[in-house]
Amino acid sequence: MSVFLNDELYVFGGVGKKNSESPLQVYSDVYKYSPVKNTWQKVDTISPVGLTGHTGVKLNETMVLITGGVNEHIFDKYFIDIAAADESEKNKVIYNYFNKPAKDYFFNKIVFIYNAKENTWKNAGELPDAGTAGSSSVMENNFLMLINGELKPGLRTDVIYRAMWDNDKLTWLKNSQLPPSPGEQQQEGLAGAFSGYSHGVLLVGGGANFSGSKQNYTNGKFYSHEGINKKWRDEVYGFG
Repeated sequence: MSVFLNDELYVFGGVGKKNSESPLQVYSDVYKYSPVKNTWQKVDTISPVGLTGHTGVKLNETMVLITGGVNEHIFDKYFIDIAAADESEKNKVIYNYFNKPAKDYFFNKIVFIYNAKENTWKNAGELPDAGTAGSSSVMENNFLMLINGELKPGLRTDVIYRAMWDNDKLTWLKNSQLPPSPGEQQQEGLAGAFSGYSHGVLLVGGGANFSGSKQNYTNGKFYSHEGINKKWRDEVYGFG
């Protein structure tokens, strides 16, 4: 994720390869770009946890709130195992990775505050429920909305978390849910959605999910999206 702080673009974490031969891995690096100088610089810091699938909102000109994301050790190990497996072993590696309950992925639920002026990190508490990855977030008038996201690979939540940021403290409020799409009995939830305010209305659109994954998981099938094609959504939701 990226955000403008002190007139510079900060980029936090991500996923990539050290070289063409290495497996994918989560990064904890922070870079900043100066539009005035047209230069990139690696910031002398690392995030407290690796950041991939995280989300964040700008609190003021110097501070950003960041939360969510995959567990870097579990994520990295999966791609190490895939790279080391021969063709006869890969399906087993894939199945073992996806066939676990959500709690066993240990997605990040800590809320971090990064201060660009002081180049410091602070623990601002935890999400009220499980950690998520691929959530969308937006802040308006000190109210934070954390929208959906993955609970585990292939399984989303339809919950919209609400919180108030006041006196450097995050207070969680009553949750709401994204309603089902027309013609669908339940909302699978979204990962990778876009969100923002327009004329006082919160708009949520895009993202992707797996239709039927939630029911499979409820029925005890942990590899809940097995055999289901990912569906990129074109609905737009509005919340007044």
